[in-house]
Amino acid sequence: MLLYVYGISTLASVFKLILLLLLFIGLLVAAHLFTKWYAKSGYANAKTTNISIIESQQLAPGKNLMIAKVGKKYVSFILLKDNAEFLTELEEEDLVLTPPQQSQNLSFKEIFSKMKNKEE
Repeated sequence: MLLYVYGISTLASVFKLILLLLLFIGLLVAAHLFTKWYAKSGYANAKTTNISIIESQQLAPGKNLMIAKVGKKYVSFILLKDNAEFLTELEEEDLVLTPPQQSQNLSFKEIFSKMKNKEE
């Protein structure tokens, strides 16, 4: 009799473990689908074009120098871990505004051969 109760208890424990694993995998799938939907929905991105980051350069870990376009004005500021410090307003004539370069679809072999040629 004791062996029979022990067997049912083990079977129940295995069933609970499988059920919890399925529930965990279900939650992971739901979180994945929700984050994909949220990213595509546009709620995460601004819907206006009044503010845009033109360029960013890391000065040190946690310190970035940024140029942003706010309306029709260009401003520069330093972005720190805890706050941001305004530096100055810039004129459009002072900036070299080049469009971002299109990334080339190079294979790893081509990139590796370029790196090898630079080394020699």
